[in-house]
Amino acid sequence: MMGNKRRAVASGGAHSLPEEMMTEVFLRLPVKSILRFRAVCRSWNAVLSSEEFCCLHMAKVGSKSAPPNLFFTSQTAGFDATAVYSSSSSGPDDGLLFTLDGVRGGDFIHMTPAPCRGLTLLHDPFAPAYYVFNASTRAVTRLPPCHNALCVTAGLGFDARRKKYKVVRLFLGDFGDKQHIKCETYTLGGDHGDYWKPPAAGVPFRFCRAAQATISHARHNKVLPVFANGFLHWLIPPSFVVERPRAAILSFSVTDEIFSWVQSPPFEVSGVHLVELAGHLCMVRDLRHVGMLETWKLNGYGSGGWSLEHRIDLLQHISRHDVIEPEIVRVIGSVGSCGSTKRIVIATSKCKVIIYDPVSHTVETATAIRETHSSYQAEKLALSSVSLFQESLVPVHQTNKERALSVPLAKATREILLRLPADCTMRCKLRPKIMLVGKGITGRSGFSFTSCSKLLQRARRHDIWLDTKVVCSKPCHGMNLLSTELKDYLYNASTGFRLVYHTRGTESIHNVGLGFNLSTQDHTIVEMFYHVKDFKSRRYFLTCMVTECGRGTVQECSLPPLPVSDMSPAYLAGVLYWMSGPRLGECDERAIVSFDIITREFAVTPCPSCIAMWNNGSPSNAFVVELEGTLCVILADPDAEELNIWRRQHDQWHSAYTVYLEGWPGYSLGANVVVPWAIDPDGKILLNTGRKLGFYDQARHFIENLAKGRAASWLARVFFIENLYDLEEVLRVRSTEQSSRVGVCGHLHIAKYKHDLEHPISFNKSCLHESLLVQHKIPDDPLPALSGNSSACSGGEQCLERWDSLHTEIMPLVPILYEESLTSYPRKHKSWVLLDILSL
Repeated sequence: MMGNKRRAVASGGAHSLPEEMMTEVFLRLPVKSILRFRAVCRSWNAVLSSEEFCCLHMAKVGSKSAPPNLFFTSQTAGFDATAVYSSSSSGPDDGLLFTLDGVRGGDFIHMTPAPCRGLTLLHDPFAPAYYVFNASTRAVTRLPPCHNALCVTAGLGFDARRKKYKVVRLFLGDFGDKQHIKCETYTLGGDHGDYWKPPAAGVPFRFCRAAQATISHARHNKVLPVFANGFLHWLIPPSFVVERPRAAILSFSVTDEIFSWVQSPPFEVSGVHLVELAGHLCMVRDLRHVGMLETWKLNGYGSGGWSLEHRIDLLQHISRHDVIEPEIVRVIGSVGSCGSTKRIVIATSKCKVIIYDPVSHTVETATAIRETHSSYQAEKLALSSVSLFQESLVPVHQTNKERALSVPLAKATREILLRLPADCTMRCKLRPKIMLVGKGITGRSGFSFTSCSKLLQRARRHDIWLDTKVVCSKPCHGMNLLSTELKDYLYNASTGFRLVYHTRGTESIHNVGLGFNLSTQDHTIVEMFYHVKDFKSRRYFLTCMVTECGRGTVQECSLPPLPVSDMSPAYLAGVLYWMSGPRLGECDERAIVSFDIITREFAVTPCPSCIAMWNNGSPSNAFVVELEGTLCVILADPDAEELNIWRRQHDQWHSAYTVYLEGWPGYSLGANVVVPWAIDPDGKILLNTGRKLGFYDQARHFIENLAKGRAASWLARVFFIENLYDLEEVLRVRSTEQSSRVGVCGHLHIAKYKHDLEHPISFNKSCLHESLLVQHKIPDDPLPALSGNSSACSGGEQCLERWDSLHTEIMPLVPILYEESLTSYPRKHKSWVLLDILSL
């Protein structure tokens, strides 16, 4: 009883304190205590985790006059990880902050010498991989994979306008690239997903030579760019400054993402390095031959020039052995109270740390960094793994992949897989998951989903056969979009959850895509409606509607700059991509039309030159797909029976795969449109024609398709090899089993289905949907005849007319790729309804 009473009194006393006083108390606590207090209650967690409190805490820490503290990296004893230690530690395990598993860079690790508003960037060149962490909170994130380059330099900056951290990479591209110097940025917690993107203006030509020089200089001297005043700064080597004496620094605006020059100081830029001191960019002159260091401050980016800030006498109170003999002496930052009175921290390659006090003009040795597990000792590398320690509560935004893997189920799965033998792990590798879509169960609308292993059992039921054309999207964040002429269905195929949306503009040709808004974490449906489409005059009129699935709101959007083809779009990282329709509008070349779901803006991306060229008599077809998380363009050549797959990476198109289909009648481009659906972990390409699914082995040029057999007991082995599907064989067996049955009133005879599949030219509007319309429909581009039994079309126009005549046919079952997920949407909240009403 006494304990409960004391807790009640303490709780009541705490609540009686003013909020301002509580905040002042919290601001005086160390980070470790604040992290613990976040677990006291929800209100304390909300206050102590808020952006406002983090900024106040950072300002409070910056005004304190405390001795400098550093941290450094060291390989673990097994050389399989990297440990981060505080410089105050003495023993082998004292001062351990955290461990970076799998980071094996050792002495070759590069780390920013001072935090950028509390965060530090680390580069492991062996992986290669980038990490951003907060040494105070021990929070770490590994950035998504990026282009692997031998010559690269990267820095961490802060976008003050958007309140976001950015990592900027400057590197040499692949040999033969048109643009040899490349730049990429990654925004932590950005709205556009987990990927690196180039700046809007790229690297302008006038900066390319300077950029190449800075990359080589940074790599040779093991230095990273310095962030100050909203810019990242790279020092240009003296050899280039001789050619351009007015420019000594290449700068990059983190907010505007543009490059610029910084004028030279009034001395030769030899034996110098850059550093940020008290919020200003400074250049340090190494004059140790006379026992001095000089720091020069940049007064402005216009015509402010440079001014001498400090002249440091290194031999005052410091032995010559500590400051003159080391190969490298570098100023890494400043600590203490604000303004010019901040003490300057100097580190040497002999693992000594020296402090200069600008008030008393004294120099003293602060600490020595202990020796570590090092596989390769070199003075030039000693300072690349040392950084100033700054107390900070700044959160480290994890990537989407890290957040997904941090849930308890994912952690448990990971631990289980780590304990399995290698052969079991290989058998557990994920392959594309496939289901078949049929009509909903009797008495219910919508659709039903059947696994391939149960196809023959379910296929006996005519009531699940589709009686309307259905177009299925690939899975997008756990959901699929199933579209008919009148309705769009957002489905979770794993759980059966669905949302239904009535299609607008039913009198028009309908093209729909499913995407995901990375900012609002909401699925988005983008619909295109062709109200006028005249190929002879090339006239067209289309509109675009955007539906937010979570809120159910529908808004009209701006028009795309080019007409789009009838192929379903591909989704990738917050953007939907369509192939343009070259038979409409003023442009008769193919291009890719993209739609950014967050900004709701259209853009045009050029195709590879071999795909961009189009003429009305060509039978080749082109469309866009997503494979292995990258944007790909497919060129289907029915004359050569080849699929040429081009992949876009780092703003460049590369030829990725060629699929040879000659000799595979079920996959002939003269009778089908073959869509590469996915690539499994073994590198096999999953091909979909609607009638057939098969894995294409690139090494053997072989399609793992249906094995032949006659015994009914062999059905599981006959019809399904690694989840493959063959509609024609299913219907053939069903025709044998039920030859005595005659279908009436929409339940067509099995033999008729078999006949219609073998003779698609005799189809009428009640027959099976042609294979392409399962996943994609292409009336826009020329195609050859749709059956191996029919003669080939003599021209592109005739192919199109024949293709258009089959546009209303229906497939009884539709294959669909899906993801195992629990994604769903709750019913519409009252607050959302009120917001919708107020916005009218």
